[in-house]
Amino acid sequence: MAKYNCITLKVKNGELEDFDKLRQPEQNILKNGNVVYIYRGTKSKKIYIGQTKHFIERNKQHYNSKEGKFNAAAFDQVCILISSYFNGSALDDVESQLITYFIADNPKSKVQYDNGEVINRNNGNSVNNYREREKVSLEVILPFWEKELYPNEWVNTPSLAELRTNALVKYSPIKQLTEQQIDLLNEINLNQDKDFVINGDAGTGKTVLLTHLVAMLLKEQPNKRIAVVLQRNWIETAKDIFRVYGMKSSNLTIATSIQLINADDNYDVVIVDESHKLSRKFSKQMVSFNKVYKGRFVNDSNHLECLKKMGSQIVLMYDILQAIRPANMTRIQFNEATKDFEKRYLKTQFRIQAPAGKSYTSDDFVNGIKYLLYKDTGLLEQTNFNPKFDRYVFQDKDMDAYFGYLETEPLKNLIDWIEEDRNFNPEHINRILGGLVEPWKQADGKDSSITHWHEGDIKRRWNSTQENWVYSDEEDAEEQIGSVFAVQGIDLNKVGVLVGNDLQVDTEGRLYGNPENFHNVNGKFSKEDESPENAQEFTLFVLNIYYILMTRGIDGIRLGFWKNDAFKEYMKKTLEII
Repeated sequence: MAKYNCITLKVKNGELEDFDKLRQPEQNILKNGNVVYIYRGTKSKKIYIGQTKHFIERNKQHYNSKEGKFNAAAFDQVCILISSYFNGSALDDVESQLITYFIADNPKSKVQYDNGEVINRNNGNSVNNYREREKVSLEVILPFWEKELYPNEWVNTPSLAELRTNALVKYSPIKQLTEQQIDLLNEINLNQDKDFVINGDAGTGKTVLLTHLVAMLLKEQPNKRIAVVLQRNWIETAKDIFRVYGMKSSNLTIATSIQLINADDNYDVVIVDESHKLSRKFSKQMVSFNKVYKGRFVNDSNHLECLKKMGSQIVLMYDILQAIRPANMTRIQFNEATKDFEKRYLKTQFRIQAPAGKSYTSDDFVNGIKYLLYKDTGLLEQTNFNPKFDRYVFQDKDMDAYFGYLETEPLKNLIDWIEEDRNFNPEHINRILGGLVEPWKQADGKDSSITHWHEGDIKRRWNSTQENWVYSDEEDAEEQIGSVFAVQGIDLNKVGVLVGNDLQVDTEGRLYGNPENFHNVNGKFSKEDESPENAQEFTLFVLNIYYILMTRGIDGIRLGFWKNDAFKEYMKKTLEII
């Protein structure tokens, strides 16, 4: 039995044609019932999505509006969605999901909605506080899209599964938030004289929080100047998100830290994504990163000190386990620069989805990976690590278990695993990733004939670009092996990770990074900087790289051991894998 109904009516000059021919229950629900509605102009190609408890009255309000935008839009049809599940929270959720999906379905389309109302709907409505949210997604939104909208040519994409991997959906600034995220947004907005560090593990929603924060500030403080500092591999995606959701503003600047500091301007709010990757003044650093220290920044020692001078309020997204180069700010520098900041911690894991019916959770996996990599480093107490994680997440031998590992032929078997999933789930974005254990040159990225990973007859090359790599249109893009620089901050569906021999086990059974097998010149200290302290720092960089790679997958991960059986045995012992 369907859990929804939809009523489609023609619209002419604001009048609903054949309304009086509807059954009485249908007329009643449109007069006085919870509905989500979609107007369409078949010639204008415009769409308007909204929700109301009194559709007939709401239709009159739209067409009597002084703005006149409804008359100008030339809407000639309206589709009204009704369901027994619809209440206040469900209406909000369905409306925001449909807006997000429509925009992702056709980013160039003219999708309209009450921007301010939807983006600022954060007074208590969250993903945590209405029970039927999963049922609404599966029993209402999914069939409505695939059985009603697509067959009747209201949308272009036949399956919602294809859209859910789209960045416009993942990071939408109108997605429902957790209560904790809502509280953080309100706290930041209400305390403009305070600076904030938002700590969070990989996949806890730091970037989603960022897009919502920008949306809220643009709406509630439109005259304030806002700068958003992003990594290069996410800039174009972010610009697309802000553009298609109507968040273009002359007061919004999106840039890398280098670009922003070199522009040397002032802002009311500076928001920094992945602030653990901010650079410091360092000899083995790209020239452009060190050239910013001039003018009023001449005495600064890192990019954060510069950014603090540029913003009246600073908001930093941070993960202590994701710094990956000696040129990144040290933990001591970061703690000193943020000693007066308010510290907050995101706790809910969004990215990783444990399979249905399993006893373990996504948090069990993340805590287990943290224990595997960092148990001897002293860093775990600086994160929200829970030592009571369920080890069965690593011991589950089911073919569809979230975690697994391959004993032999790592490249071949990871390729087979990835390809099999694509056969069942063509919409998935799957990739094989690797530690920095195979040599590579900048010029190699332009030549597809140069390969770096070789096993038997199999030849694969490193990612050809760092910017927007997972959406690259290169012919062999899906076959390339991704580095940490291409995927940091990115979600993937299924992930194969090649753990190389840059991560080794010492005589006391502890992990350490071996620079001889690590092929990124700027990722290790120079000979003159060799010291026990820097050796330990280098080990942390290598551990952080594998932590990042191992926490990219939404639906599953498999490890392959690249010339590194020692780590395989270490993993089995540490996680009690029999």
